[in-house]
Amino acid sequence: MDPSRPLLGRGAFLSSSAHAAAAIILIAFLLLTLLRLPLSPSISIYTPPPLASTPHHHLQHQDHEDQEQEDASSCDLSSPLDCADPRLFHLMMRSAIDAFPAVHFARFGRPVPGDPPSASCDMAWRARTNASASASPTATTKDYRRFAIARDPHTCAYSVTSIGDYHSGPNARKPRPGASNATAAPPPPPLSRSQFAAATYLSYHGGGDRCKLMPHYMRSLLCALAEARYLNRTLVLDLSLCLAASYTAAGMPEEGKRLAFYFDIDHLRSSVVNIIEERQFWEDWDRWGAQGQLGLRLIEDTRVAATKFSKAKDTLIVRKFGEVEPGNYWYHVCEGEAERVLPPPRHAIRLAPSLMSIVDDIILSMQQDFDSVHVGGSVEDLIQRIEDGVDVGRQVYIAGEGINTVSMEVLKAKYNNLRYLDEFQRLWRKDSKWFLEMKRLNGGVPVKFDGYMRELVDREVFLKGKKKVEVLR
Repeated sequence: MDPSRPLLGRGAFLSSSAHAAAAIILIAFLLLTLLRLPLSPSISIYTPPPLASTPHHHLQHQDHEDQEQEDASSCDLSSPLDCADPRLFHLMMRSAIDAFPAVHFARFGRPVPGDPPSASCDMAWRARTNASASASPTATTKDYRRFAIARDPHTCAYSVTSIGDYHSGPNARKPRPGASNATAAPPPPPLSRSQFAAATYLSYHGGGDRCKLMPHYMRSLLCALAEARYLNRTLVLDLSLCLAASYTAAGMPEEGKRLAFYFDIDHLRSSVVNIIEERQFWEDWDRWGAQGQLGLRLIEDTRVAATKFSKAKDTLIVRKFGEVEPGNYWYHVCEGEAERVLPPPRHAIRLAPSLMSIVDDIILSMQQDFDSVHVGGSVEDLIQRIEDGVDVGRQVYIAGEGINTVSMEVLKAKYNNLRYLDEFQRLWRKDSKWFLEMKRLNGGVPVKFDGYMRELVDREVFLKGKKKVEVLR
C-alpha cells in the first residue's frame, strides 16, 4: 500500500466504531439505572419516594384544622366571658335544673357578666318550689345566682364549677319598681320671687331632738308634719340627721346621715305636706325675703297652739326652740290643747325603697305563710315562747335586738326551720343593689348598714309573718 495515499476508509471506520461504542454504553447505563444497580461501590443515585396524591381540598381542610388548633391553644382565660353565648346559656340552665331538682323552673333570664367577668355569669329565674306549687299553682318566686364558669385552656369549652347561694347574682336582678327614688335627685332650680312668695312656710329652729334615739326623733318629726299639714304650709326641714350612738358601730353619735336613707321622702311629700330642704329654703329667703318684703312671724313658746295662728298671712312662721331640755323637744308642740287637731300622720311613714327591697328579698326566700317572733328578753324566754306560741313545724323568722349568731345556733340545734336577719347579709354587702343605691344617694360615698336600718328591716319582716308573737322582757 502506498503510504502517501490518504486513509479515507480508516476514518470512516473509526467514526462508525465510536458511534457503536457510545450506543452500547448508553444502553448499559439505562439498564443499570432501571435496575437501580450501583455504577460503582462508592457511588449511588438517590431516588426520592413517590409523592402521595393529595387533593387540593384536603390541603385546605388540613390548614383549617391547623388554624383551629392554633386558635384553641391560645385561649385567653383572662378575657371576659361571653355570657350571651347560647351554648353557655343552655349549659347554665341545665346546671340549675340538675342542681335543684325540687324547684319547678318557669322562666330563665338572659345571663349577664358576674364578678369577676372572666370567670362568672349571673342569671335570674322564676320558679315554684314543691311547697309553693302545692299551695298555689300560679305563685312563683324569683332568684338570681352567680355561676362560676371554667374554660378549658386548650378548647375554651365551658363548664359550670359551682352555683352561688340565694340572690348571689345581683347583676342579673331587674331594678325594683320605685327603687330609683332612692337615688339622689338633682337639686331643684332656684325659685323666682313670685314662685317663692306664692307659698307659705313653717320652720322649726333649734331644739334638743338631735342625736336622740330614733323613736324620739320620729315623734318630733311627726309632730312637725302634723302642724304643717294643719296650717297648710310647706315644712322647712333639715333632711340630714344625727344618728344616736346606740345605732352606730363605734358607739358614738354620727352626723351626716340622711332621712332618705331610712324613709320614703317622696311619699311624705305626696301624702302629708310639701317639704323643702332647709338649706335651699334659706338661700331663697336671703334672696327674696330678707329685705322685709315678705312677712315673718316668730313663735318661741311651744305652748302656743297652732289654732292661735292658723289664719296668719305671714309668708314664714318660725317656731324657735330653746336650749333647755326636755322643754325644747319638738313633740311638745302637739301636746295639750293642740293634741286634738294635730294627730301624727303615722300612715305616711314608709321605709325607703332601698330598705323595702331588702325586706322583699327576705320574704321571698321564706315560705309563703311563715310565722314570726319578736324577742325582747333572754334566749331562755324565747325558747319557751316559741314552744308555747308558734307551730315549730312551720318556718319561723326571729327578730329582735338580742338576736345574735350564738343564741340562734343554740335554737337551731333544736329547731332547724328558724331564720334571722344576719343570714341575709349578702343583701347589704358591697356588691349588693342596696349598697350601690345608697352610694349614689350619698354622693358617691359608701353607706354602712347601721343599727337603725337593721332595726327597721327586722321589724318589717316580723310584721309580715302570718302569726306574730312578741317576747317581752
